[in-house]
Amino acid sequence: MKTRTTYNVQCSARLWRGTTSGRSLPGQTIIEMLIVLFIISVALYGVTTLIFSNLALQESDADNIQAMNMAREMLELAQNKRDSNWLATQPFGYGMTNLMGGCTVVPSWDGSSEPLFSYVSDINQASAVVKRSSNANTFYVLNNISGTSTQFSRLLTFIPICANADHSVITYPTGVCGCVTAPQTNLIGLRAKADVKWTRRDKTKTLTIYTDLYDWR
Repeated sequence: MKTRTTYNVQCSARLWRGTTSGRSLPGQTIIEMLIVLFIISVALYGVTTLIFSNLALQESDADNIQAMNMAREMLELAQNKRDSNWLATQPFGYGMTNLMGGCTVVPSWDGSSEPLFSYVSDINQASAVVKRSSNANTFYVLNNISGTSTQFSRLLTFIPICANADHSVITYPTGVCGCVTAPQTNLIGLRAKADVKWTRRDKTKTLTIYTDLYDWR
């Protein structure tokens, strides 16, 4: 009995050592490495995509903020011009309507003197491109001056708001209330519409805001 039992144990041990020898099978290590590399590649792709998406979103937010500031600046300049006309006892729309060519303009301003408006036919004109200039350590965003061109263009449109003698009828540009034909006696307000256009990564974007300026003191 002892001899038979010992023989069976030895055979089992030999069988186990002969089949696996406690080592990996040929090719098993390469497959494991490929699986690990695949998992790492997928993880890196996800992280890289997330980083670039965040960068693109930051660029878009920065552009939108700049465009909004430029549009608001134009509306503030229009309001400043109206208030200056009041102080100078000029018609409130002086220098903003009946301009040579039409009522689509760009502001010309150096940050200190009174803003002026120059006629530009559309926002795609070279004179509508916004430029950067530094003056007295203050940063300004200007049109129609020497400076570094940006990717932004902007245009300000003045739309007359007219009324008849008793102010019972209010009209926008039609007939006698056209952009360059509105009589000052019928002109009660101006709609100032600010358009900004820019290009980022071969995509063109636009922003439009407006405000109504009335001859109310």
